[in-house]
Amino acid sequence: MKPLFSVSVDLDGLGCYASIHGLTGILDDAALRAVPEVALARFCELFAGLNLEATFFAIGSEVQYGPGRLREAAREHEIGSHSFAHDYALSRFSQERMVQDLLACEAALREAGIPKPRGFRAPGYTLSPRLIDAVRELDYLYDSSLLPSPPYYAAKALALLAYAVRGRRSRSILGAPGQLFAPRGPHLRRGLRELPVATTPLLRAPVIGTVVLALPQMARWGAAGGHFNLELHGIDLLDASDVPGALAAAQPGLRMPVSEKLRRLRHLLGALPGECCTLEEAARRLFP
Repeated sequence: MKPLFSVSVDLDGLGCYASIHGLTGILDDAALRAVPEVALARFCELFAGLNLEATFFAIGSEVQYGPGRLREAAREHEIGSHSFAHDYALSRFSQERMVQDLLACEAALREAGIPKPRGFRAPGYTLSPRLIDAVRELDYLYDSSLLPSPPYYAAKALALLAYAVRGRRSRSILGAPGQLFAPRGPHLRRGLRELPVATTPLLRAPVIGTVVLALPQMARWGAAGGHFNLELHGIDLLDASDVPGALAAAQPGLRMPVSEKLRRLRHLLGALPGECCTLEEAARRLFP
């Protein structure tokens, strides 16, 4: 079978990053619309120029900031669920509360004229058996939350420790370490199709937007099990001119100009081998 690659974009608004860095009171209306309006438009233009069909993971509570733009994106791309509240502790909720959150996201998308999502990605790549069961219970076709990367986990742990030492309260959490050694390639997880985010062999370094923008050559090692699942974030097509100064200072990736990010992504995506498809299509083809 011809190898497949999928490109997905998590539409985490700037509020998610402010909460990670423990920043408060820095977001105005323009900042709240930076990802759902500005970044989403840039990604759609990029994908149209490359004739790529992608998957966008939307946060239900943030649909209100750009429903028209998301509805336009849904005409050409898949829209998946990234939860309603993007609470990093979602995986620790009771299953009933998880289901309520997922249903709230579906309702927000439905109100914007977008059909029920078939795929789910958890906030912060943090999974639990209970969360997988909740996703399966709601008849989702697949999950794509798993990032089996010890280096990413270690870097995240150090960042959270640094914030604690500085007296900042980050809302991010560490997930269960057992998931770091899960299969890199597509597999069934508690009866649900799992499409892990790309990592490299052996070291299992994450092959995600912030990494490939800095080191595009990393993309050549991301495939596993006949599928390369490249995950990007909305903020990957923003720069310091699009965000509040305090956030620009805390988020290193914002120092690269958008024009350069677009150039690198255009070259990288245009050179990926294999056939591009949405994550929904990949799940169907890999697990008929």
